[in-house]
Amino acid sequence: MQNIHYVSAFDRRARFVSFFQCSDSLQYDPNRLLGQTMGEHLNDQDQARRIRAAFSECLFTGEPQYCTWRGEYGELLRARFETVEQHSDRHLHSDDEVVAIAITFRLPEPIDLSDRETEIVRMICRDMSSAEIAEELGVKSSTVETHRQNIRQKLGVKGTAGIVLFAVQHGLLE
Repeated sequence: MQNIHYVSAFDRRARFVSFFQCSDSLQYDPNRLLGQTMGEHLNDQDQARRIRAAFSECLFTGEPQYCTWRGEYGELLRARFETVEQHSDRHLHSDDEVVAIAITFRLPEPIDLSDRETEIVRMICRDMSSAEIAEELGVKSSTVETHRQNIRQKLGVKGTAGIVLFAVQHGLLE
């Protein structure tokens, strides 16, 4: 998975106020978002509300919050919001209060699951155990475990929940 990072700051009204770091491989200039309300540039208002809700939860609890959504170009994006204090060494307008910072964008590389792996992902999403999958496919349970391990590695996930989330996000469910 290719990681593209940018670190930005927001005021209490969820407006972009500054970018501190940005990888040079974004598909667009992030500075065009300065002054905009978080999610304003998205076509999907449900996603924009989800992003602002995570931001608000971060402000309310003071705890880091995560949010995942689809970007303008169909890429899967993940943000981490953290509350911070404004530092005088940062180039911000004096009336901008920085309340949350740090976003990491992740662009997934194309994932090439085999037909068998896709079939197993669908069975996992039906809450089937490895033994049940093995019985239905007529293979050994250890073979299914090997497929599960390969699937997790290809998807870059740690467990079953990550596999199911991937299936939902990529329309693999029947």
